Amino acid sequence: MLRLKLGIMLSIFASVSLANDYQDWINSQQQQYKQYKKSMDDEFSDMLKKDWKTFQLMSTPSPYKDPKPLKLPKLQKPISIQKDEIINSPIIDIEPIKKTVIVKPVQVKKEIEKKENLSNLVFDFYSSNITIQYDKNTDFTLQKIDKNNISNFWKMMSKTNFTLLLDQIQNEKENLNLNDWATYQLIHKLGMAIFKENNNANLFTWFVLIKMNYDTKVGYNKDKIYLMSTIENNLFQVSFFTLKNKKYYILRADGQTQKIGTLYTYSGDYPKAINKLSFNIYNELKFFKNLETKNLTFNYNNEKYIIQTQYSQDLVKFYKSFPQTDYNVYFKTKSSTPFSNSILVKIAPLIKGKSEIEAVNLLLRFVQTSFKYKTDQDQFEYEKVMFPEETVNYPYSDCEDRSILFSYLVKNLLKLDVVAVKYSDHLATAVALSSKISGDSFNYKNTQYTIADATYINANAGTSMPKYKNSRFKIIDFQ
Repeated sequence: MLRLKLGIMLSIFASVSLANDYQDWINSQQQQYKQYKKSMDDEFSDMLKKDWKTFQLMSTPSPYKDPKPLKLPKLQKPISIQKDEIINSPIIDIEPIKKTVIVKPVQVKKEIEKKENLSNLVFDFYSSNITIQYDKNTDFTLQKIDKNNISNFWKMMSKTNFTLLLDQIQNEKENLNLNDWATYQLIHKLGMAIFKENNNANLFTWFVLIKMNYDTKVGYNKDKIYLMSTIENNLFQVSFFTLKNKKYYILRADGQTQKIGTLYTYSGDYPKAINKLSFNIYNELKFFKNLETKNLTFNYNNEKYIIQTQYSQDLVKFYKSFPQTDYNVYFKTKSSTPFSNSILVKIAPLIKGKSEIEAVNLLLRFVQTSFKYKTDQDQFEYEKVMFPEETVNYPYSDCEDRSILFSYLVKNLLKLDVVAVKYSDHLATAVALSSKISGDSFNYKNTQYTIADATYINANAGTSMPKYKNSRFKIIDFQ
């Protein structure tokens, strides 16, 4: 019995000893990792003091070779659909669309633990209250804009408890379903709230994005510091320079373009900071406040319809900050729940029981005639592609905006494939109908697509604008 007790005690002592050894090893590994990160930050800070060059910036112009039409052609009377085409076209048997429950962001009441070394900050981000704690040592006065002061800023930030900051930013990103562009805006707004000044805010955003493994840089000329990043998408009318076969685009939180000329920046890279910033919106952004209602009126087959729509002004404000990017981003973005709950629910009963071709034509007439036409240059003084909520919000729209809205309606209500058809100065769509109809069409990937121009007023599917009947075009596939 005594031997048994002695054995148990020795086993306990051995276990405690092993546990202590294991904990010592964990502590040792953590200390080594801290030293490794400190070494990376020190080396990067040293590099920033010496490795700078002058770069000439350029920009990619609008994707249109020719100016868009200032006025739209209009068919006085739609071309009638042949009876046999209606008979051969399947009947739309659409189930009533139920409104989707809006899953709002979780408003977590944070128990702010007051610590001597932390400051608390609350600010508004698209009508969401954001609460952040940050290290009080996050403090810097930019006496002069040069590489030495930029290096000193990095050194200052690397000595703060920035991991706490990164964790909170990641939590807010997930809570609001933010894409990369919105995350950048959140970080920049936090930087402005801390430093009250744009140059320091850009430096702060640069540091945070690099720590989140994004391939970003800063540069300067005269009295301004610029933030730059590699981008997963193409951007138009935005200044960039090329380094090591990579394009670095100038970022501005308001998305406005600017001519910069030349700037100084460094050619070195921070380890693991290799990710490109993306404009893709894979998940619905949870901007559900500031909802606005707008009625849209149109006529089809001598009958008047009124469609009540609802959308978030916060989302419209966010979209306003988008620089022009690839068409795929606009065509593939999931529209907001308030918008879908209104426009899809209202239009679905109008197409139920109609033939597929009649349903397509009704959707065309809705988009063709519910909005006034103006080019982006006339409305905004720059080229701007709009998301569906923006097309409903603004007083005017042009060919791209209407094509994107029409595509959204066809895909969600009729479940048909749609591609964009781009001419030198115009954008239309084409629909993969289930039955053959007369008119303008083409074969793409062994599927027949029928032209559907959401800008040609009163034109049914299969009718191209006369100007483009025999014109060359490019197919944009966003399936």
